[in-house]
Amino acid sequence: MTVDPRTNVVVFQLNTGADEIVVGHAPTLAEDGVSQAWEGVRHKHGAHAGSVVALHAEWEPSPTDVTFIEATFPAAAVTFNFRRPDPVDWDEAFTAARATMLAAAAGNDSGQQNADDQQAGDGQLLPVLWSDSSPQVGLLEAVPHWPVASGRLHLALAVVAMTPRGTLGMYHVTHHQLGEHSFDELMAEACENLTTDLRVNGHQTDDGQLLSLSGTLVSAMVCLPDFYRRLSELSGAKRLVVGLPCPDEIYVADADSPLADTVRRAVHESEYPTTELVPCVLTIEGDHIEVISERDLTGP
Repeated sequence: MTVDPRTNVVVFQLNTGADEIVVGHAPTLAEDGVSQAWEGVRHKHGAHAGSVVALHAEWEPSPTDVTFIEATFPAAAVTFNFRRPDPVDWDEAFTAARATMLAAAAGNDSGQQNADDQQAGDGQLLPVLWSDSSPQVGLLEAVPHWPVASGRLHLALAVVAMTPRGTLGMYHVTHHQLGEHSFDELMAEACENLTTDLRVNGHQTDDGQLLSLSGTLVSAMVCLPDFYRRLSELSGAKRLVVGLPCPDEIYVADADSPLADTVRRAVHESEYPTTELVPCVLTIEGDHIEVISERDLTGP
Protein backbone atom coordinates (compact mmCIF):
# COMPACT_ATOMS: atom_id res chain seq x y z
CA MET A 1 0.00 0.00 0.00
CA THR A 2 1.24 3.49 -0.88
CA VAL A 3 0.65 5.81 2.05
CA ASP A 4 0.15 9.21 0.51
CA PRO A 5 -2.49 11.48 2.05
CA ARG A 6 -1.76 14.08 -0.62
CA THR A 7 -3.56 11.84 -3.11
CA ASN A 8 -7.32 11.71 -2.74
CA VAL A 9 -8.65 8.24 -3.57
CA VAL A 10 -12.28 8.35 -4.72
CA VAL A 11 -14.36 5.16 -4.93
CA PHE A 12 -17.47 5.15 -7.12
CA GLN A 13 -20.11 2.44 -6.57
CA LEU A 14 -21.93 1.64 -9.81
CA ASN A 15 -25.37 0.11 -10.10
CA THR A 16 -24.82 -1.90 -13.26
CA GLY A 17 -26.75 -5.06 -12.43
CA ALA A 18 -23.86 -6.46 -10.41
CA ASP A 19 -22.09 -4.51 -7.69
CA GLU A 20 -19.12 -2.81 -9.31
CA ILE A 21 -16.61 -0.37 -7.91
CA VAL A 22 -14.27 1.89 -9.88
CA VAL A 23 -11.50 3.90 -8.27
CA GLY A 24 -10.17 7.31 -9.27
CA HIS A 25 -7.42 9.57 -7.97
CA ALA A 26 -6.75 13.30 -7.76
CA PRO A 27 -4.53 15.68 -5.77
CA THR A 28 -6.03 16.16 -2.30
CA LEU A 29 -5.56 19.92 -2.47
CA ALA A 30 -7.46 20.18 -5.76
CA GLU A 31 -10.78 21.95 -5.28
CA ASP A 32 -12.23 19.83 -8.12
CA GLY A 33 -10.66 16.54 -7.03
CA VAL A 34 -13.84 14.46 -7.31
CA SER A 35 -14.44 15.82 -10.82
CA GLN A 36 -10.87 14.92 -11.79
CA ALA A 37 -11.21 11.43 -10.33
CA TRP A 38 -14.51 10.92 -12.16
CA GLU A 39 -13.05 12.00 -15.49
CA GLY A 40 -10.31 9.42 -15.06
CA VAL A 41 -12.66 6.50 -14.34
CA ARG A 42 -15.18 7.65 -16.95
CA HIS A 43 -12.57 7.42 -19.69
CA LYS A 44 -10.88 4.27 -18.37
CA HIS A 45 -13.97 2.23 -17.53
CA GLY A 46 -16.67 3.83 -19.68
CA ALA A 47 -18.70 4.54 -16.54
CA HIS A 48 -21.91 6.59 -16.71
CA ALA A 49 -22.87 9.20 -14.11
CA GLY A 50 -26.40 7.81 -13.88
CA SER A 51 -24.97 4.49 -12.66
CA VAL A 52 -23.26 5.98 -9.59
CA VAL A 53 -25.20 5.10 -6.43
CA ALA A 54 -22.51 5.86 -3.84
CA LEU A 55 -19.23 7.73 -3.60
CA HIS A 56 -16.52 7.34 -0.97
CA ALA A 57 -13.50 9.66 -0.86
CA GLU A 58 -10.39 9.69 1.27
CA TRP A 59 -11.01 13.39 1.94
CA GLU A 60 -14.18 15.36 2.51
CA PRO A 61 -15.36 16.91 -0.77
CA SER A 62 -14.63 20.61 -1.18
CA PRO A 63 -17.48 23.08 -1.80
CA THR A 64 -16.63 22.88 -5.51
CA ASP A 65 -16.83 19.10 -5.36
CA VAL A 66 -20.15 19.22 -3.48
CA THR A 67 -21.65 21.32 -6.27
CA PHE A 68 -20.30 18.87 -8.87
CA ILE A 69 -21.59 15.82 -6.96
CA GLU A 70 -25.07 17.28 -6.49
CA ALA A 71 -25.31 18.06 -10.20
CA THR A 72 -23.71 14.87 -11.52
CA PHE A 73 -24.70 12.19 -8.97
CA PRO A 74 -27.78 13.65 -7.25
CA ALA A 75 -28.94 10.33 -5.77
CA ALA A 76 -25.54 9.05 -4.62
CA ALA A 77 -24.68 8.51 -0.94
CA VAL A 78 -21.43 10.35 -0.13
CA THR A 79 -18.95 9.35 2.58
CA PHE A 80 -15.31 10.12 3.37
CA ASN A 81 -12.53 9.22 5.80
CA PHE A 82 -10.92 12.55 6.72
CA ARG A 83 -12.46 15.97 7.16
CA ARG A 84 -11.13 18.79 5.04
CA PRO A 85 -9.22 21.19 7.33
CA ASP A 86 -8.90 24.95 7.20
CA PRO A 87 -6.31 25.95 4.54
CA VAL A 88 -3.67 26.80 7.16
CA ASP A 89 -4.03 23.36 8.80
CA TRP A 90 -3.24 21.10 5.83
CA ASP A 91 0.25 20.12 7.01
CA GLU A 92 -1.12 19.00 10.37
CA ALA A 93 -4.01 17.19 8.68
CA PHE A 94 -1.64 15.35 6.33
CA THR A 95 0.52 14.25 9.27
CA ALA A 96 -2.47 12.91 11.18
CA ALA A 97 -3.94 11.20 8.10
CA ARG A 98 -0.61 9.58 7.20
CA ALA A 99 -0.35 8.23 10.74
CA THR A 100 -3.79 6.70 10.49
CA MET A 101 -3.05 5.21 7.05
CA LEU A 102 0.18 3.68 8.31
CA ALA A 103 -1.63 2.10 11.21
CA ALA A 104 -4.11 0.57 8.77
CA ALA A 105 -1.41 -0.61 6.37
CA ALA A 106 0.67 -2.19 9.12
CA GLY A 107 -2.22 -3.83 10.93
CA ASN A 108 -1.68 -1.34 13.76
CA ASP A 109 1.67 -3.03 14.53
CA SER A 110 3.76 -0.06 15.62
CA GLY A 111 6.76 -2.36 15.94
CA GLN A 112 7.01 -2.42 12.14
CA GLN A 113 7.32 1.37 11.88
CA ASN A 114 10.44 3.48 12.02
CA ALA A 115 10.97 6.52 14.21
CA ASP A 116 9.44 8.85 11.64
CA ASP A 117 6.21 6.88 11.74
CA GLN A 118 5.66 6.61 15.49
CA GLN A 119 2.51 8.71 15.30
CA ALA A 120 0.83 5.77 13.57
CA GLY A 121 0.63 4.12 16.95
CA ASP A 122 -2.05 6.65 17.80
CA GLY A 123 -4.37 4.84 15.42
CA GLN A 124 -6.33 1.90 16.85
CA LEU A 125 -7.57 -1.05 14.85
CA LEU A 126 -11.24 -1.75 15.68
CA PRO A 127 -14.11 -3.79 14.25
CA VAL A 128 -16.91 -1.73 12.74
CA LEU A 129 -20.50 -2.91 12.34
CA TRP A 130 -22.31 -2.24 9.04
CA SER A 131 -26.02 -2.64 8.41
CA ASP A 132 -27.08 -4.29 5.19
CA SER A 133 -29.72 -1.55 4.86
CA SER A 134 -27.19 1.28 5.17
CA PRO A 135 -27.02 3.64 2.18
CA GLN A 136 -23.27 2.96 2.24
CA VAL A 137 -23.51 -0.83 2.09
CA GLY A 138 -22.32 -0.94 -1.53
CA LEU A 139 -18.92 0.20 -0.33
CA LEU A 140 -18.53 -3.09 1.54
CA GLU A 141 -17.39 -4.55 -1.78
CA ALA A 142 -14.11 -2.73 -1.21
CA VAL A 143 -13.50 -4.00 2.33
CA PRO A 144 -13.08 -7.52 3.76
CA HIS A 145 -15.92 -8.38 6.12
CA TRP A 146 -17.88 -11.12 7.85
CA PRO A 147 -21.67 -11.37 7.44
CA VAL A 148 -23.56 -11.87 10.72
CA ALA A 149 -27.25 -11.98 11.74
CA SER A 150 -28.18 -13.83 8.53
CA GLY A 151 -26.38 -11.21 6.45
CA ARG A 152 -28.30 -8.25 7.86
CA LEU A 153 -25.16 -7.03 9.62
CA HIS A 154 -21.52 -7.12 8.56
CA LEU A 155 -18.32 -6.90 10.59
CA ALA A 156 -15.41 -5.08 8.95
CA LEU A 157 -12.19 -3.37 10.09
CA ALA A 158 -11.28 0.26 10.54
CA VAL A 159 -8.47 2.29 12.07
CA VAL A 160 -9.65 5.04 14.39
CA ALA A 161 -7.46 8.02 15.27
CA MET A 162 -7.77 11.58 16.51
CA THR A 163 -8.02 14.29 13.87
CA PRO A 164 -6.37 17.73 14.19
CA ARG A 165 -9.77 19.07 15.31
CA GLY A 166 -9.84 16.70 18.27
CA THR A 167 -12.56 14.48 16.80
CA LEU A 168 -12.30 10.79 15.93
CA GLY A 169 -11.51 9.96 12.32
CA MET A 170 -12.18 6.50 10.86
CA TYR A 171 -10.24 4.87 8.05
CA HIS A 172 -11.76 1.67 6.59
CA VAL A 173 -9.35 -1.18 5.84
CA THR A 174 -9.82 -2.28 2.21
CA HIS A 175 -8.92 -5.54 0.45
CA HIS A 176 -5.98 -3.74 -1.12
CA GLN A 177 -4.68 -2.49 2.21
CA LEU A 178 -5.11 -5.89 3.84
CA GLY A 179 -2.46 -7.28 1.50
CA GLU A 180 -0.95 -10.48 2.90
CA HIS A 181 -2.26 -9.88 6.43
CA SER A 182 -4.72 -12.42 7.79
CA PHE A 183 -8.16 -10.86 8.12
CA ASP A 184 -9.03 -13.32 10.88
CA GLU A 185 -5.93 -12.42 12.90
CA LEU A 186 -6.48 -8.68 12.47
CA MET A 187 -10.14 -9.05 13.43
CA ALA A 188 -9.12 -10.92 16.59
CA GLU A 189 -6.74 -8.09 17.48
CA ALA A 190 -9.37 -5.46 16.69
CA CYS A 191 -11.94 -7.19 18.91
CA GLU A 192 -9.50 -7.19 21.82
CA ASN A 193 -9.05 -3.44 21.33
CA LEU A 194 -12.76 -2.88 21.95
CA THR A 195 -12.18 -3.18 25.68
CA THR A 196 -9.71 -0.25 25.77
CA ASP A 197 -12.30 2.35 26.83
CA LEU A 198 -15.26 0.04 27.47
CA ARG A 199 -17.67 1.18 30.20
CA VAL A 200 -20.41 -1.10 31.57
CA ASN A 201 -23.25 0.15 33.75
CA GLY A 202 -26.12 -1.71 35.38
CA HIS A 203 -29.46 -0.13 36.29
CA GLN A 204 -31.69 -2.16 38.58
CA THR A 205 -35.36 -1.36 37.92
CA ASP A 206 -38.67 -2.78 39.10
CA ASP A 207 -38.79 -4.67 35.79
CA GLY A 208 -35.30 -6.14 36.05
CA GLN A 209 -31.72 -5.30 35.13
CA LEU A 210 -31.03 -2.81 32.32
CA LEU A 211 -27.40 -2.90 31.18
CA SER A 212 -25.60 -0.31 29.09
CA LEU A 213 -22.19 -0.51 27.44
CA SER A 214 -20.35 2.41 25.90
CA GLY A 215 -17.02 2.90 24.13
CA THR A 216 -15.61 3.59 20.69
CA LEU A 217 -17.43 1.38 18.10
CA VAL A 218 -18.54 -0.88 20.96
CA SER A 219 -21.62 -2.00 18.98
CA ALA A 220 -19.41 -4.58 17.25
CA MET A 221 -19.20 -6.49 20.53
CA VAL A 222 -22.64 -8.01 19.94
CA CYS A 223 -21.01 -10.29 17.34
CA LEU A 224 -18.42 -11.73 19.74
CA PRO A 225 -18.96 -15.22 21.20
CA ASP A 226 -18.41 -14.02 24.79
CA PHE A 227 -20.95 -11.22 24.51
CA TYR A 228 -23.99 -13.44 24.97
CA ARG A 229 -22.46 -15.53 27.73
CA ARG A 230 -21.37 -12.56 29.84
CA LEU A 231 -24.42 -10.40 29.30
CA SER A 232 -26.88 -13.22 29.87
CA GLU A 233 -25.14 -13.93 33.18
CA LEU A 234 -25.27 -10.26 34.20
CA SER A 235 -28.90 -9.84 33.22
CA GLY A 236 -30.04 -13.27 34.34
CA ALA A 237 -31.80 -13.71 30.98
CA LYS A 238 -31.73 -16.58 28.51
CA ARG A 239 -32.88 -14.43 25.60
CA LEU A 240 -31.50 -10.93 25.28
CA VAL A 241 -32.95 -7.86 23.64
CA VAL A 242 -30.09 -5.62 22.48
CA GLY A 243 -30.40 -2.02 21.33
CA LEU A 244 -27.81 -0.28 19.17
CA PRO A 245 -28.82 3.40 19.09
CA CYS A 246 -25.39 4.34 17.69
CA PRO A 247 -22.02 2.66 17.04
CA ASP A 248 -20.70 3.64 20.49
CA GLU A 249 -23.55 2.46 22.72
CA ILE A 250 -25.39 -0.77 23.57
CA TYR A 251 -28.46 -1.42 25.74
CA VAL A 252 -29.22 -4.95 26.97
CA ALA A 253 -32.16 -6.46 28.88
CA ASP A 254 -34.23 -9.61 29.20
CA ALA A 255 -36.16 -9.91 25.93
CA ASP A 256 -39.20 -11.21 27.80
CA SER A 257 -39.36 -8.34 30.31
CA PRO A 258 -41.06 -4.93 30.08
CA LEU A 259 -37.56 -3.45 29.66
CA ALA A 260 -37.61 -4.67 26.06
CA ASP A 261 -39.82 -1.65 25.25
CA THR A 262 -37.29 0.66 26.92
CA VAL A 263 -34.53 -0.74 24.71
CA ARG A 264 -36.64 -0.35 21.58
CA ARG A 265 -37.47 3.27 22.40
CA ALA A 266 -33.79 4.09 22.93
CA VAL A 267 -33.11 2.90 19.39
CA HIS A 268 -36.11 4.36 17.57
CA GLU A 269 -35.74 7.74 19.29
CA SER A 270 -32.00 7.90 18.61
CA GLU A 271 -30.89 11.08 16.84
CA TYR A 272 -27.62 9.55 15.66
CA PRO A 273 -27.22 10.04 11.88
CA THR A 274 -27.30 6.96 9.68
CA THR A 275 -23.74 5.95 8.76
CA GLU A 276 -22.37 2.42 8.39
CA LEU A 277 -24.73 1.34 11.15
CA VAL A 278 -28.48 1.90 11.05
CA PRO A 279 -29.69 2.03 14.69
CA CYS A 280 -31.37 -1.30 15.34
CA VAL A 281 -32.83 -3.73 17.86
CA LEU A 282 -31.57 -7.32 18.05
CA THR A 283 -32.43 -10.46 19.93
CA ILE A 284 -29.61 -12.81 20.88
CA GLU A 285 -29.91 -16.32 22.22
CA GLY A 286 -26.78 -18.45 22.21
CA ASP A 287 -25.06 -17.91 18.88
CA HIS A 288 -28.25 -16.82 17.11
CA ILE A 289 -28.48 -13.09 16.38
CA GLU A 290 -31.62 -11.65 14.79
CA VAL A 291 -32.35 -8.08 13.71
CA ILE A 292 -35.97 -7.48 14.73
CA SER A 293 -36.33 -3.78 13.89
CA GLU A 294 -34.42 -0.78 12.58
CA ARG A 295 -34.89 2.94 13.00
CA ASP A 296 -36.10 4.72 9.90
CA LEU A 297 -33.10 5.78 7.81
CA THR A 298 -34.15 9.42 8.06
CA GLY A 299 -34.02 9.28 11.86
CA PRO A 300 -36.68 9.75 14.55
